[in-house]
Amino acid sequence: MELAQAQGTADAEPRDVASDSADVPLRGIDHLAIVSDDLPGTLDFYTRVLQMRLIHVRRVPFAADRGQPPYDQLRHYFFDMGNDSLFAVFEYPKGLPKQNRDHIGGMQHVAFHVPHRRFDEVRAHVRSCGIDITDPIDLGDGFLSVYFYDNNGIRLEISTRVEGFDPSVVESARQTEASAREELQTLFDDPAEVEKWLSRMPLKAE
Repeated sequence: MELAQAQGTADAEPRDVASDSADVPLRGIDHLAIVSDDLPGTLDFYTRVLQMRLIHVRRVPFAADRGQPPYDQLRHYFFDMGNDSLFAVFEYPKGLPKQNRDHIGGMQHVAFHVPHRRFDEVRAHVRSCGIDITDPIDLGDGFLSVYFYDNNGIRLEISTRVEGFDPSVVESARQTEASAREELQTLFDDPAEVEKWLSRMPLKAE
């Protein structure tokens, strides 16, 4: 893939000519785990509303040395959320305070991708389940999303790419050097830092 050339300082690292995702050692999400105090309701929501499949149920022992939940023998259930990825839930005791999605370290929302040809179908299904869901929101650059909440108050998004735009999630996120530079200059005062991060990005040709 052609990459835009970096401008600037000698401190900038040379741009890696390989921008394909195959060069990233990670292979996306294995599983994403949320916390709930209503496991039956969560089972119903993710299988009925989002049409996932319950695929594995287990208990997990307490382990103090790896950030495990501070409870012994918690239920830990897994759903198939498509594309060889799992969505998981821990069942915590009732009466605990709820997380604030807008605090540091919180999870602001989870976005699920659907092909454009099924976007209206999925949105209509969520609404038919009695869930309050937004109208489609045009986020620009071919991105279209709707938002709603699960039974635990977790903010969810269904996202797609409209016809005429690259349907690949990663490819669709690539941007031009000018666009990336404009944003990075608001984060870093040092031009060398801007160039360093530009040199690491798989940028789109102008």
